[in-house]
Amino acid sequence: MGHVHAMLQLPRIPELAQRDRFVRRAVKEGRVLTLADQELASVASQKVTGRTVQLFWSSSIEAKRWAEALAGDDALQIIPLPTFAADILPGIGVAKGLAGTDWVADPIEAEIDPADLLLRLKTESLSQYVVNLEAHGEVYLVAGDDGPLVEVVQRRQAEVKRLVLFTTRQDAERYMKRSGGASVMSDPVADFRGSTLRWAAERGYEIAIEPILGAGPLDLKPQALAARFSAA
Repeated sequence: MGHVHAMLQLPRIPELAQRDRFVRRAVKEGRVLTLADQELASVASQKVTGRTVQLFWSSSIEAKRWAEALAGDDALQIIPLPTFAADILPGIGVAKGLAGTDWVADPIEAEIDPADLLLRLKTESLSQYVVNLEAHGEVYLVAGDDGPLVEVVQRRQAEVKRLVLFTTRQDAERYMKRSGGASVMSDPVADFRGSTLRWAAERGYEIAIEPILGAGPLDLKPQALAARFSAA
């Protein structure tokens, strides 16, 4: 029985590999592709009755081939990664749709929840985010009257305390005005790595960063972000 159950699970392996390849390519290229006529770039879900799958590709060769098959020409629309992450995926989520990643009309296709795909794109973008931070040399935090401002958010019926990290002073100033902070503090990357992350970890705070511009925060344990710096 266990052997039969394992065989039934096998089709998910290429499906997951297809999704992960899409994520890696999309982040590396900084864009995804869909048909010029977006209405033609959707199919009925093979898994969930009544749900629509919006189709996207990470490879221009595959995208053109399927544009010709579905639309009769190879005209494509290039979607910058920030637009895809900040606007399109949330829109698909509101419509209760799914994202089809590198669709090739196989019997088992990758039909991904848009929130899950967004999280994976943010996580894949972390390495470049850290490289950019190192190159810039400093990060920005909003301070209250007695140190870095700690934001409290609800997650799964529990309170999470986090520091919100910014890569530009302008973004930090905008957040300061919204949050009632007192000032913007600049933290050299070496100090942030050496002391601020340790200070946050000792207090059980998380670090909120935005690895894809405009796509919302990704919360990390300080130790996880420190490991990314070490690997950069």
